[in-house]
Amino acid sequence: MSSTINKFLGAASLACAALLMPLSAVAEEAANQGNVRAMAMSVEAIVTDIDLETRQVSLQGPDGNIITMTASEKVVKLEDVSVGDALRATYLAALEGELREPTEEELAQPYVVVQDGGVGEADGQPVAGAARLIHAVCTIEGMNRLLGTVTIMDSNGKVHVIADVEPEKMSNVTLGQTIVMTFSEALALTLEPVAAE
Repeated sequence: MSSTINKFLGAASLACAALLMPLSAVAEEAANQGNVRAMAMSVEAIVTDIDLETRQVSLQGPDGNIITMTASEKVVKLEDVSVGDALRATYLAALEGELREPTEEELAQPYVVVQDGGVGEADGQPVAGAARLIHAVCTIEGMNRLLGTVTIMDSNGKVHVIADVEPEKMSNVTLGQTIVMTFSEALALTLEPVAAE
């Protein structure tokens, strides 16, 4: 599993490097290394849930999909966000998956924090490090071959969207199928109010 973590962290580093680019270049930027995928994405969405203790916020996108992300207190003032707010969120996510039945050990512990991440400062400004790295048993909840997205749900009921999936990789996959994932929690880089039209 250490080689998996090393590959995963390498892909996450590529996504973090995308932070140095202007945000317009960051949106939907994906880096692939084998089965590891790291993405920096931007979406306009409505806040559906906030957990100040874990600093997780759930957002519903324009297609009805829900994504949950962690918002560091040094990067985002989550206390100023309310359920129902329309926000533009920019976030990082990385993942690696195996389409297989979980082991007995994985079934006994379907959601394991492998590595904690953090946030630091550069030139006095807060910068994102890596979000927590999670190994989880998930189910496939949705697929869209035209958009190239797969939606999975982890054992805590949180939904994650995998973007830029080639349609041929979805051919032998069915809804409800089990997938074992190693992923970073989506890490919010910005949560900005959307101006009313």
